[in-house]
Amino acid sequence: MYMSHKTAGTEAPHGSFPRPIDLLQRLADTRLPIRLADQGDIETLRILKLGGCIKAAIPEPARLPGGLDRSPGQSRATVDEITKLGRSLLALFAKPSTARALAHPRAQCL
Repeated sequence: MYMSHKTAGTEAPHGSFPRPIDLLQRLADTRLPIRLADQGDIETLRILKLGGCIKAAIPEPARLPGGLDRSPGQSRATVDEITKLGRSLLALFAKPSTARALAHPRAQCL
């Protein structure tokens, strides 16, 4: 199982959350299952799961919305799969990704 890590320039400012399509694209470019610890990512995962885009085990919030705790003791979420709906949304709305294009079964090789 992989653990998430953020590269320089991809961190959201404190108190903000990634856009669902951006997180879905990041998940598509990663080997699943993956565990995420960032509270902003976890809150965005809730949206993706409710929308039927992913299959994931998401912990209860540390606090009520609006007062979320970003402490390192927060439980991690585990994303197991991107659903067919999630992949359809990626195809429609996400920026093209070289990693996904190479992994696509119909991708042409030169």
